[in-house]
Amino acid sequence: MDFRRLKYYRHNSLILFTSGDLYLISMIAEILTAEKYNFITASNGETAWEIILQKQPAIVLADWTVPDISGLSLCHRVKASLEYPELISTYFILIVEALNEQQRQIGLDTGVDEFLSNPIDKSELKTRLRTGLRINALMKSLTWTNQRLLAQNDLLDVLTLSDPLTKVLSAQAFAGVIPKIMQQFQGLGTYKSSGFLSVLLIDIDRFSQITQSYGTIIGDEAIKAIAGRLTHSCSANSLFYRYGLDEFACVTPHFDAENCEQLANDLLASIRSHPIAVSSGLLFPLTVSIGGVFTVLNSQNADISFGELVSKSTRSLLQAQQSGGDRVYIEEISTY
Repeated sequence: MDFRRLKYYRHNSLILFTSGDLYLISMIAEILTAEKYNFITASNGETAWEIILQKQPAIVLADWTVPDISGLSLCHRVKASLEYPELISTYFILIVEALNEQQRQIGLDTGVDEFLSNPIDKSELKTRLRTGLRINALMKSLTWTNQRLLAQNDLLDVLTLSDPLTKVLSAQAFAGVIPKIMQQFQGLGTYKSSGFLSVLLIDIDRFSQITQSYGTIIGDEAIKAIAGRLTHSCSANSLFYRYGLDEFACVTPHFDAENCEQLANDLLASIRSHPIAVSSGLLFPLTVSIGGVFTVLNSQNADISFGELVSKSTRSLLQAQQSGGDRVYIEEISTY
């Protein structure tokens, strides 16, 4: 996004800041005023939630400790509610204690987009806000593009199918939507400028050991946390699905081949970096195996089917698992 557009969004996008700390509210408000941001403050969570529903701010900046609804719970409402799809582009920044890694880990699993350490560093706050505006604008643009694509291909009903547990798109949506979107990826529509397409299958390593030892309820909590962390690490234009009991699929257009491998490694690192936390207080140091393919999108491979891409991705995933897990195998499908 160029400077002129960023300046436009700065003056026309709303920022909501909520905290129970009146001194912190005053300090943040002073900074936002000096930077000429359009903002609203709220001193409790319920008021903040009503503002979010009515005003749909581009950025929500919330303190970890907010009266009646914590910043974390507020984030969960924004990110997990299917009743308010208009909030999908809301960029959520959570203020946490500077050295409290547990707060960051829990926030990451909840869907927080970015963190800000308390005490507040003015330059860090400015950077987070600029990033939030860019991503919010991109998400709105992508949402508009996807809505147009859905209308053109009569896919709206299918894309609303979500997995009941993880709230990501379901296996049924994966089977029904992706083959039709392939027509767009193959130079016929919205994504023709992307150049590359990747299909990644992600499986939780040795997940059966958790369900056998702790039961399905704990297992379901771990799957939800992993889905949240993977979704957070996907590209903004990725389509992310629950593909099986403990498997996920990520389909993404790319501008170059390196982006595909970088995405896969980012997904791998997002699970490896911190243990998965569940409500009982247990921490599971889990890993995933990732297998996938990427292909150039041009007329030379226009006949390639999505089923073939999934089949090759499945073989790559098996190779990653047989090599011990916690690794990525990606196959390039060349054109002739």
